[in-house]
Amino acid sequence: MSDRDLVESLRSFVFGDRYERDHADLPKQLSGTDHAPRQGASWSDAARSSYRNMRNLAATTGKPSEVVRDVHRLCALNEWLGIVDPAAAGMMGVHYNLCSASLTALAQRPEYVADLLADLDAMRTVGLFMATEGSSGNNLAAIRTEARYDQARDEFVITSPDPGAHKIMSTTGLPGIARTGVVVAQLHVPGRAPSLHAFAVPLTSEDGPLPGVTVSPLSRGMTLDMDFARTSFDNVRVPRHRWLAGPAAGDRDHDPLTATDDFGTRFWQTLDCLKLGRVLLSSTALAQARAALTVAVRYSVRRPTHGGGTTFVPAMVHRNHRASLMATLSAVYAATALMNAVKNRWADGLAEPERTLVANTVKLHASSTALDTVSTCRERCGAHGLLLQNRISEYMGFAHGTVTAEGDNQVIALALARRLMAGQPATAPEESRPPLLRDGGGFRLDGIGALLGLRTELLLAQARAMAGQEGRGSRFETWNACSGVARDAAFAHCEAEGYRSMLDGVSRGETPEARAALESLTLHHGLGLLARHGDWHLAEQLITPSQWRLVHAGIEEGDLDLARYGTALVDAFGIDDDLLQVPIVHPGGHPGAHPGGTPGAHPGGTPGAHPECTPGGEQPGPEQYARSGAAEEPVPC
Repeated sequence: MSDRDLVESLRSFVFGDRYERDHADLPKQLSGTDHAPRQGASWSDAARSSYRNMRNLAATTGKPSEVVRDVHRLCALNEWLGIVDPAAAGMMGVHYNLCSASLTALAQRPEYVADLLADLDAMRTVGLFMATEGSSGNNLAAIRTEARYDQARDEFVITSPDPGAHKIMSTTGLPGIARTGVVVAQLHVPGRAPSLHAFAVPLTSEDGPLPGVTVSPLSRGMTLDMDFARTSFDNVRVPRHRWLAGPAAGDRDHDPLTATDDFGTRFWQTLDCLKLGRVLLSSTALAQARAALTVAVRYSVRRPTHGGGTTFVPAMVHRNHRASLMATLSAVYAATALMNAVKNRWADGLAEPERTLVANTVKLHASSTALDTVSTCRERCGAHGLLLQNRISEYMGFAHGTVTAEGDNQVIALALARRLMAGQPATAPEESRPPLLRDGGGFRLDGIGALLGLRTELLLAQARAMAGQEGRGSRFETWNACSGVARDAAFAHCEAEGYRSMLDGVSRGETPEARAALESLTLHHGLGLLARHGDWHLAEQLITPSQWRLVHAGIEEGDLDLARYGTALVDAFGIDDDLLQVPIVHPGGHPGAHPGGTPGAHPGGTPGAHPECTPGGEQPGPEQYARSGAAEEPVPC
């Protein structure tokens, strides 16, 4: 079997057999994409280039209002744009899903927003979603922007009552761009309790903010050139047909004076787009994690490091360096498998409460994995990993934004735990202790999965028991007392789901070698999860001390086993060097294939294993690096 056949077989696992349909055209389209920060541009020029990149991609890939109905294609657009321009991908997700989809779903009648959608589809205006406020952050139930109905003029009047109610983190700061926002506010109707509603509000034209709208730029985000700003409203008038109250029944529109929805029902209807947003944002961060691994692994197989005496070896030969990259590589494959499973379920249609459960699970798992991955890759690339031109630090900024979206991941974990605790236990946790080892030696992949599932059930049972104890005080105090265990149960659920998704995909390997590689990845990831929570498994007597030692030995064997596949495991991500244009991958800073002769290179772009980076293979000396034109001087690892 050729190396290229192995890569192609692994690629079908990474993209869930949808590469040709949803992904294949995008890397070529985005190769050579203008990304000004790596060319020393000013912040404003960099932000303008991101707007331009988003518009250019949208112009060739279909109308946003149509693309947003296809979760696979929507995620693919954001994933590939996120690899070359994270800021543009962040804005695209808001434009497509949070704005365009909200207008479509919440308009009382399609004709009321047809003109806005036409402008959004043509990118004549950029779409925003304005919920987060300065004083309440992601506690959207505490939104204080006011919308009052003026019956005499049949209009709503939107006002920011004080600076704490100003909308923040929306990209309204760069002048010269027309924008339309879905603005979430408290609807005040005399004699009724306020409830959350959304309104379609033109915010800025190419000449600046529209009357009543004030924009104050915020500081730059963490390595992302997005024009975040503080936006306030002073008696901004909105026609009644721009009230996004949900589809009207029959011939009559909703009446603001008799709105009867309770707060919870209206809250979730107004903010429903955020559920797909969790999937979309996390899939983009996960694609960037795959790109960071591509950079780190390719650099590691050609980066000369001290090997003792006068010998120099690629960084990947060092056990400590290889171990951290292999652990993140197997984790990213598991997160990718779970993401693909979630996209498929979403496309098939999901009803509540499964929809929220799935969105929270994949958001928590994929975004946490992405942040861990880019952090590891940045460190493994040394000082070069700090440079924007090598991309990883920019991915880190996006990952931090993802784990803090809608409240940080601790909040998402507790929300997920509440739903899991509300369900019935899947099994009687104390009745089964799944075997970890096969008779005659070797680990059972299904046994690892059963242990991970059992950890989830035992933690949920513990959290339920703590929540049911009397005498803890208020409902909040009772929940707060068990929240630590509940959070651990949510993360355990995510880990078990990721492993199960990966195990389900092993059998879909198209060739024996691909299945062997996927089995190695699955085993390595599963043993890593057992090791991460080894003290818990030992305390619960789910594994013995001797098995604990075998787990660690198995992880080290897995590091070596995965290394023999060379870079085929990252080449399956489909991210070529011309798309990345990363100097530490391109010796001398020139885009193109790795030069032949560079240790670990792919001559002519052909993927495959690298004997010099495989334990037991020939280790190149410094004279070989001199001949290869390596980009940096050998330094101690």
